[in-house]
Amino acid sequence: MFAQTKTLPKILVFSEIKLYIFSSVFTISAVFLPWLLHQFNLAGPKFLPMHFFVIIAGFLFGWRMGLFVGFLSPLISYNITHMPQVIILPEVILELTVYGFVAGILREKNFNIWITLFATMFLGRLARLLFVLTFGLQTNPLAYFQMSWSGIALQLALIPLIIFLLQKFLFKENEKILQ
Repeated sequence: MFAQTKTLPKILVFSEIKLYIFSSVFTISAVFLPWLLHQFNLAGPKFLPMHFFVIIAGFLFGWRMGLFVGFLSPLISYNITHMPQVIILPEVILELTVYGFVAGILREKNFNIWITLFATMFLGRLARLLFVLTFGLQTNPLAYFQMSWSGIALQLALIPLIIFLLQKFLFKENEKILQ
């Protein structure tokens, strides 16, 4: 069911109004869900709720939407909720922007969902790690990665399922990503 890629994602271009509508929905969701989960001490580096919307935006709508949502979500979130903290904001912006871009570009190149998901998660975290090591922003750059195993497991378990379900509602039968 999730193993084979049949068609490319629905690629939106910047001249389409749908891009702005969907990117707004994904960005608002990427701001609201982490805020909501923080109310119950469930969010942040443990469950990575913002990452879901960025990766899914890239998967479903291509690199433009992934890049847009990945860059704007942490900025808007910080301005509204002051999360993520300002000290880690640049690295979160970089990580999420890489997630959205890589997920979108690999799906546009028709890579399998699992290869795309693993590559996206690896390259996003690698970009963040290199950024942290280059600028010496944390005393222990691996602390973030050690805390986020549950979020990584949730991404691997839920993102393919969410994409499968969302495409049923968003696309016509001949536009589906996973069949």
